[in-house]
Amino acid sequence: MNTLRKNTDSKIDLNNKVQGFIKSRMTEVIIPQGQNSNHILFPLVASLSKQQENTLLQNNSKRWVTWITDRKPSKHQLDSFGSNNAHIRIIHRRAVEDNRWVIWEALNTGNSHTVIADIASVTKEDITQFEAAARQGNCVGILARSLNTI
Repeated sequence: MNTLRKNTDSKIDLNNKVQGFIKSRMTEVIIPQGQNSNHILFPLVASLSKQQENTLLQNNSKRWVTWITDRKPSKHQLDSFGSNNAHIRIIHRRAVEDNRWVIWEALNTGNSHTVIADIASVTKEDITQFEAAARQGNCVGILARSLNTI
């Protein structure tokens, strides 16, 4: 009887953990050292822009794939991955110190279904604040950083 109760409690605990994971709105993509992040982020942005195109057809909801980056990707580069550029918003940031605020604001406003952000480092407090902003904005956040910044 005691073993049965422990197994049941373990299943409940596992279900709670799984539910918490599923509800998470933030994830990180770690770019291997020496790898050009364009090989990972361009196909990701293109794929998400195509998903948005399908969502728009289904429920008439226009939301962006927002990419916050310090680089200036060209339309031609995005086109080469099959993106729908009408659904992509690129925020080119120059000042690194504004990065966290820009990411938070993009997550929080509710006009993006996904926010992808290049970020050099992130703290647990940053993740907590980004998670709250993503919940408020009903979107998903993807933080991309290089392995050499971990």
